[in-house]
Amino acid sequence: MKWSNIKTTIFKELRGIVRDKKSMSTIIYLPFIIPIFILLMGFMFDAFSNTNYTVGTNYELTSEEREIIKNIAEDLKIQKNDNIDKIKEAYEKKEIDAYIIKEDNKYTIYTDRSGTKGEMITMYLENYLDSYNKYLANTYLTGEGVDLNKVYNNITVEEENLGNENSNSMITVLLSMSVTYILMIVVQSCGVVATDATAGEKERGTLETILTFPVKSTEFITGKYLAVAIFGIILGLVALIFTFPSMYIGKMLFKAFADITISFSITTILLLIFIIIISSFLTAGVCMALAGKSKTFKEAQSSLQSLSFLPMIPYFAKIMEVDTTIFNF
Repeated sequence: MKWSNIKTTIFKELRGIVRDKKSMSTIIYLPFIIPIFILLMGFMFDAFSNTNYTVGTNYELTSEEREIIKNIAEDLKIQKNDNIDKIKEAYEKKEIDAYIIKEDNKYTIYTDRSGTKGEMITMYLENYLDSYNKYLANTYLTGEGVDLNKVYNNITVEEENLGNENSNSMITVLLSMSVTYILMIVVQSCGVVATDATAGEKERGTLETILTFPVKSTEFITGKYLAVAIFGIILGLVALIFTFPSMYIGKMLFKAFADITISFSITTILLLIFIIIISSFLTAGVCMALAGKSKTFKEAQSSLQSLSFLPMIPYFAKIMEVDTTIFNF
């Protein structure tokens, strides 16, 4: 095989895909998925950790109750009103997010649990009332002369972390999902280029013309294969480059990311680059084989569609606690 012919084919395919506005519009946005994903994760985690809610009550909280609420949800505000109808009206006007009605020793929590916000408020209020109930029980037992240590401290519990003390679960989740999306980008980009390089040229009728050139079929196929792999590597690396600054930006913007430690060793970065290169070459081969058997562009797209789900396997394996040491950064 002549390397000059292979190199010419590679440049031809890459130049063709760059000039093809339809194909470029399909894949050019893919690397931007990573920063968008990290920002969405930040918004989501901040929403879950938000405690800036206002709750109406028809009773005055004791100092002990206020201390309990402060420990559970520091930003949770209590708005007291003796008139229950006024409390309900405030809820309807969305002036308060939930309310508690006390009748003797019965506390009723009123929230809309159809959404995440209602679920979070309910959890905070249930924790507050449960803690206050335990406080009242302890006060009663102490008043009766009962030694609380004999009631609660019958056993001693200690914990030992058998995992990596330096690991950070949040950064592991972010990086694992980022790697998953990068692999999806590689698969998607290789699929688009391979489809156009094989079935696309068949459909346009240009493949027969190209085969009349003084180029061996092995050189022609090798050139197309390498062009597909190179394009996948390029988009994968661009997505990887976007990943690191996106995490630092997320750390500055969102409270949920404030405590994470972002640190990547040279070994980790080289490993990620290696994963992108290997996955690009493997994906390019599979895409070329499947798309090459297709007669039309749509047929090739259909045959390659199932490959998009393969990069999700490592992430789901991580969730299912299958041994995935390669993702423990």
